[in-house]
Amino acid sequence: MRKPVRDLLSSKTKHSRDMVRKRSFSIWFICTAAISILLAAWLAFARLPFATAVPVSSPSGPVRLLPHITSRDRVLVVAPHPDDECIATGGLIQQAHAAGARVHVVYLTYGDNHELAYWALRKVPALTPSQYRALAQTRHGEALSGMQSLGISRSDLTFLGYPDAGTLRIWETTWKQGSSRYHLATGTRVVPYRDALSPGSPYNASAVIADFESVIRSFGPTIVMFPSPLDLNPDHQAAYLYVTAALHDLGANPEQYTYLVHQRHFPIPRLYSPSAILAPPSFVTSLPVALYTLPLSTPETQRKYRTTLLYRSQTDVSYGLLASFARRNELFLADDHLRLSTEAIPFFLIPTDFMLQKFGRNFELRFLTASKPTPTNLRLVLRSPAAPSADSVAIVSIFPVADGIPFAEQPKIVVTLQHGQQADVVDLVSGSSLMNHVTTTDQGTSITIDIDIPEAARASLLMLHVEAGYRGLDLYSTPWQVFRIPQGNSTSWKLDAPPPAVSTYRMPLETREMGYGAQCARTSAMSGSSEIG
Repeated sequence: MRKPVRDLLSSKTKHSRDMVRKRSFSIWFICTAAISILLAAWLAFARLPFATAVPVSSPSGPVRLLPHITSRDRVLVVAPHPDDECIATGGLIQQAHAAGARVHVVYLTYGDNHELAYWALRKVPALTPSQYRALAQTRHGEALSGMQSLGISRSDLTFLGYPDAGTLRIWETTWKQGSSRYHLATGTRVVPYRDALSPGSPYNASAVIADFESVIRSFGPTIVMFPSPLDLNPDHQAAYLYVTAALHDLGANPEQYTYLVHQRHFPIPRLYSPSAILAPPSFVTSLPVALYTLPLSTPETQRKYRTTLLYRSQTDVSYGLLASFARRNELFLADDHLRLSTEAIPFFLIPTDFMLQKFGRNFELRFLTASKPTPTNLRLVLRSPAAPSADSVAIVSIFPVADGIPFAEQPKIVVTLQHGQQADVVDLVSGSSLMNHVTTTDQGTSITIDIDIPEAARASLLMLHVEAGYRGLDLYSTPWQVFRIPQGNSTSWKLDAPPPAVSTYRMPLETREMGYGAQCARTSAMSGSSEIG
């Protein structure tokens, strides 16, 4: 008996659907297997200690010896993620502990937003907030083990628990009281970890500063080691800003040094090189920033390397980078703030290998001058190498830091500039427009911003950041930079006098592998100073 036409069509349709499902599953399975094989190969390759194909260069600027740490010191190390404290300051922590100094480490995040690290550990992708939080607990445990191996107890570690890869965005957007920024990886707007300093604290910039102030106030550091604003990692940049704001609020003035971890062509080479010297990136030596080095003994370097291997979630995916910091020295930068002046001073610009970003630099605001036309007005003039086009956009973030007022309550001014159009000006704290208090004048290659706000006029510091590009396309941004604002009439706002000439020894290429004792002896003989280069 022949089946009805409807049954035949239904049977064929079902058969077609089954075939489509089977083919779709086969394609999905093949793609998933291929991606897994490629990731496995990449992870295995990342473990190999090889040098990156980058040119090797010697530092071009003078490098001073870091002052000795004594038993009277209290050293606060700020780590954006668990592992930064080891690779950047593992040798310093050993020397401080041996000298009898107290050491405390504060972690901005738990390092929860690292998909490759989770895949390397669990062999499955991280897709849910619970998986990311599980990675956080893994990295928390690695930090405990790592610091214990360097002599630091659990009671000297503080975890804040803010979102990995989200803290700079919080700084740049979320200041309004009662607001909190949602983070996709953790699936929440608040600190989700029970063992954090402030569980349930909102993802808000003022809350982060309050936590740092709590740590600094209770510990009372004489030395603070924290990330450099020149670091390419957003959480490292953010840590620098939060700590700077907290120190200013508290009126604390410890010795302050910053460190670099993420930067192009740094370290060179990217492999475990215990006999090599950690030299700064070449562009850093051209900046007006003092560099310091901390020589490490062979046992200290070896112990630092063994400790680094305890951070397995990170060494599995970034072995070359982490292992390359176990060398004969550690490198630090002085936290020097350039002084604003009526004469042009440059923004710090980080070199880039990306063509789009190189193109964006044609419209980058590169130079800054400042003045006070009246006691209540702060005037900034930003200059670019070429006149902007009609489609070019620049976003200038201006955060004044005035004495006597909590930083979180001071205005956070964001000016959006588009050539030939009226600027948009908002305050991130109040959420209101500042068009009546901030005026801009577009004059070809320069833009004048007049700020008629009391906090800006009496500020002692100014935090500044510039993004440049076209509508919908960011091409380049300056790192956040902190400037000192001189007091008094701006007619006296000239550039700082150059520092007294110091006879220093600059390390030539052929002496990069000299022992530190030989370098110091040669330095003393040639210059009579304790600096090395």
